[in-house]
Amino acid sequence: MPEEHILNTTMPVSRSRITTLVSILLAVVLVAGCAPEAFPAEERTVSMLMKTNVTSSAYDVVPLTWNVGQNTLQSSGTTVLHADNPDGDAKLHWLASSPAMPICVVQQWGVKDRLPLMTTKSQSDLDICTPPAGMQYQYGMGSPVGQPFVRWYAVESESFLTTQGEILRDSSQTTLDSTIMTVTEKSTRQTAVPTPKTLTLSVAVPAGVAQMEILYGSGSTETGFVFVEASSANAPMNTPDSIWLLRMNSGVGSWVDCGDLSAFGGNIFSDQTASFARVGSVLYFTHSHGEIGCIDTAAASPSITMPEKINTLLARLWNSGPKNAEFPIQAQLASDNGMLIIQYPDADWNGNYDYGVDTSGTVLGNLHVDKTSITSFDARGKQGSSIPTSGSISFPSIDLFQADIF
Repeated sequence: MPEEHILNTTMPVSRSRITTLVSILLAVVLVAGCAPEAFPAEERTVSMLMKTNVTSSAYDVVPLTWNVGQNTLQSSGTTVLHADNPDGDAKLHWLASSPAMPICVVQQWGVKDRLPLMTTKSQSDLDICTPPAGMQYQYGMGSPVGQPFVRWYAVESESFLTTQGEILRDSSQTTLDSTIMTVTEKSTRQTAVPTPKTLTLSVAVPAGVAQMEILYGSGSTETGFVFVEASSANAPMNTPDSIWLLRMNSGVGSWVDCGDLSAFGGNIFSDQTASFARVGSVLYFTHSHGEIGCIDTAAASPSITMPEKINTLLARLWNSGPKNAEFPIQAQLASDNGMLIIQYPDADWNGNYDYGVDTSGTVLGNLHVDKTSITSFDARGKQGSSIPTSGSISFPSIDLFQADIF
């Protein structure tokens, strides 16, 4: 969500020089490929959080809205959140409940002392949504202490869900057959009893699988899905991994095979953390310098699709992007208000741009973000609003998905 699915302009590519460079992005707003129908350009808006008063150990946060159709940026200038940021722990994982405030922010804890890192500055403009006990650090539902897990938020049930980050066979097994995957859901709603309501969904993993990596989750155990990459047992070397959806319906799970990852070099969970964004029922994903794929998670027989217009654009961005990176440059994905946002650095590592493109490939507008300001442009390159900032911006997440939590 993504080492972090909620995207800062600093691109989270592990073991790469990219993470130490000036925060730069290229964000492309699209309603294309397998996305839902477009709506009028004048109604397209993107919510952002802008970091201000940034120091090595803290920052403040101000809401910001980009009206793509009108080529404007708007902000009240009111600080709604303060983050203590030792060792870069206070990452912004947040949800815009509507184009206006309030917003929901997942509480973050320091790794060393496990104390809250974020505090509200304006209660009327911001809600901090805290995962219930047992969902904050480690997956404790029968799994070994310290095993990584993934977590996301289901808006419809106002609850957090967790499951294992990975499922590995032990030395006595040849496959994971009969191994049970568990998804736990805990409500954050206030009840007469202070203990949150807990639901558990358990399902056996697909037959013949030797390893599973849980890459994304969305929705509740009543109506949601988990996006999984699986390696087959006894498969020849260089055999592409497969993608599976665990569909959750009324507390019951069922598996759907979505095909292999040939287009992604065989897998998407190796040296860099894959990036995901959901637009309606469509989940977009990419990894390393690969193409952007998508799956309609609501389709009767979902399969991986490579949207041509999006990937033509991605290829152009790669060709004009930086040439001095130590590792492949990966696009970063986010979404808001029915739009896909694609982030990519420019050639000089000193600016970022947001291009809005409709289903025909027409550019609707773009943003430029650097260390001094954020500026909007229309489809013809005419400058609109400009707001000074010494920090960076963070886009919202539909699912507040967080990966590899210990």
